[in-house]
Amino acid sequence: MGLGTLYSVSPMRRAPAPYTLAYVALDKGPAMLTNIVGDPNAPASGDRMRVRFVATDGGPPVPMFAPA
Repeated sequence: MGLGTLYSVSPMRRAPAPYTLAYVALDKGPAMLTNIVGDPNAPASGDRMRVRFVATDGGPPVPMFAPA
């Protein structure tokens, strides 16, 4: 559960805190616009990804993905 395939990835390096924006095609549903957790240069299109829920300041956890 919570698995998908990285469809498209775009590292954002000019932000105050670099992050990686991506579309992940979920195994059991649609594609999801999300952030990638970890090294922004590591993932490539076609990589398998697993969901991780990341805590936010004062809000609910947000689903993000990391390499499976």
